[in-house]
Amino acid sequence: MMFFRKKTSGEETKKNEAPAAEFTFIQKALLVVDGSKPSLEAADFAVNFARQTGCELVATFVVDTATLDYLQQMRIFVSEERQELEQDLERKGRRYLDTVQELGQKHNLYIATHMCHGRFHQTALKLARELEVDLLIIGGWKYEIKQKDSSSVERQLIMDLAECPVIVVKKCEEHK
Repeated sequence: MMFFRKKTSGEETKKNEAPAAEFTFIQKALLVVDGSKPSLEAADFAVNFARQTGCELVATFVVDTATLDYLQQMRIFVSEERQELEQDLERKGRRYLDTVQELGQKHNLYIATHMCHGRFHQTALKLARELEVDLLIIGGWKYEIKQKDSSSVERQLIMDLAECPVIVVKKCEEHK
């Protein structure tokens, strides 16, 4: 079983007294997939993590309707185009979630999935609170593309605002 240090309640310890070690056992983890290569690598990690630790694994895909709304307001596309794009993102999201479930089935793991709509990081964090997960798992990103890639910014926000530990899965690239 895997565990992490718990956030303390803010109570101050006496001057010469060491803080009591409080740990939380990982019983439920939430994998956030967005279809990127790093999030699919995180899916491999999450399935193996759940298999090895025995924790429950839940996966989510968030259709970022906040961005779609913004693009429509900026007249980048009209209502019908927005609806088509949202439906396309839902189909892609379902495929990614199906892929995660298939990975789990290879290891005899059931993985519950959630298709959500809203602003990416807010929706993922809200689901994490509702499900009372002990851990979030997300794909990594490179600093160089962070400024250009909104999904990298959203993953950074998840990491910064999460109320539980976050594992950021980064694949080591081989140097040639």
